[in-house]
Amino acid sequence: MLDYSNDVKGYLEVIKVYPDGREEIHFSDENIITSGMGKTLLNAFKGGTGSASAVDAFQIIYFQCGSGGSVGLQVSTTGALGGELAEVDYGTANFELDTHNYLSSTTTHTNKVFGVIPFPYINKISPTRVMYNIFLGDNACDGVELDEIGLFSKNPIGTASPETSLLCAYRYFTPLTKATSFSVLFKWTIEF
Repeated sequence: MLDYSNDVKGYLEVIKVYPDGREEIHFSDENIITSGMGKTLLNAFKGGTGSASAVDAFQIIYFQCGSGGSVGLQVSTTGALGGELAEVDYGTANFELDTHNYLSSTTTHTNKVFGVIPFPYINKISPTRVMYNIFLGDNACDGVELDEIGLFSKNPIGTASPETSLLCAYRYFTPLTKATSFSVLFKWTIEF
């Protein structure tokens, strides 16, 4: 009998980083791998369609932070954050922001804001594990209560322009109000 189970799993740490270098773990637990990861992998293995024929279309390089998450969103069918941040909420971001679409179930959400994870912050730590380091600096998201985060693949369904991302991993965490007195580091490990 064939086993079609999905062995992809992940783990998220949310760490407060203070100017003196001190670190405080705010949250640490497994995440939820969503059906968007399955669709991203399926399209990658079958060679892609449209503009998703290049390898970079399947890379997980985007994230969204949110304020409106819930335990109820921690299911594999989740395709969107409960309350994704708007561009103004990111404040003076120390990372690039990109605006494009994402697909949730059968609904295309247009002109949404994503943080771009720089390639040096994406590290292969074993043959089957990748760690994403998402760093919100001192002036990013100040005064915003954060309680959820999602990782998105770039453009796995191959839309021309703008690209359309899929939510691949999601996590609701204990609410944290970001302040200028600390930065936040999300250490997110995905194992295939």
